[in-house]
Amino acid sequence: MSKRGESEPPRSAWQGPEGPVLASVWPTGTVRAAGQLDEGGYHEATGTDAALMPPAIARHVIETFTLPGNVVLDPDCGAGTVVVEALRCGRHAIGLTGQRRWWRVARTNVTATKARGAPVDGMVLVRREGTAAAAVTAGMTGRVDLLLTTLRLSGPNGDVAGALNRLAVLLSQYRQLVRPGGYVVITSAPYRHAVRHELLDVASQIAAVGTAVGLAPIARCLALTATVRRGRVYTRATLADRRTARRAERGLGHPIALSAHHCVLVFRADPEECEPTLKHAVPTLPTRARRRMPEAA
Repeated sequence: MSKRGESEPPRSAWQGPEGPVLASVWPTGTVRAAGQLDEGGYHEATGTDAALMPPAIARHVIETFTLPGNVVLDPDCGAGTVVVEALRCGRHAIGLTGQRRWWRVARTNVTATKARGAPVDGMVLVRREGTAAAAVTAGMTGRVDLLLTTLRLSGPNGDVAGALNRLAVLLSQYRQLVRPGGYVVITSAPYRHAVRHELLDVASQIAAVGTAVGLAPIARCLALTATVRRGRVYTRATLADRRTARRAERGLGHPIALSAHHCVLVFRADPEECEPTLKHAVPTLPTRARRRMPEAA
């Protein structure tokens, strides 16, 4: 096993001629989200989290980008699936939320997971204005191996711009806790225009937010929320989703595809700090002596 902080390719990647290559489609939809919650022993209120990250997606990210004993942080954890799946994978986990309702649900899920014998530490805290500064003061700078969270909207047609602004603030505050070479992974459910029902390119906007706070983008993947059998995609859309799609089809006069995936944006924090070859000083190039032009007669 590699030492903590040592750079290594994700374990679900294969080594290409120019470095690790991540699979672009993840098979994380073989079981419905409700079934995943039942299997994981989550509290029944967990499923009411509209921006829930499915446990299978959280687990896939954690197993891909961390090692046992690493630290996982979700600065906007909602009902706490990231924290719980990190504990189940043998990683230390910290969840933060600005809503007391989700703090209670996430704390209940974490307490139940630890009671089942999780051998690592996990906690859920209420996120306040000075939480990031307190974490720095407590010596957490550079201690997090993976920051994993999802873009949280208030509903299927919520304020995307507002959610992106909140994400930008969270990343700017908490990226300093991620070790050099550590990973930052942001997931997002597909969102449609409220009137035209066309898919919004939220992933590109998340990529721009991550780049703006100094993260290095390395991959853009799809995490399936559907299953594929014999070349056909079987969605896990709810009855409400199907009714909404049918109403939109009648109004617009063309088919509306049901959602079958979440987008996943993968970044690295300060990758140059963990690559010895990139830390070498660039030598000064020798300057050529200027050739003097002959004076005119």
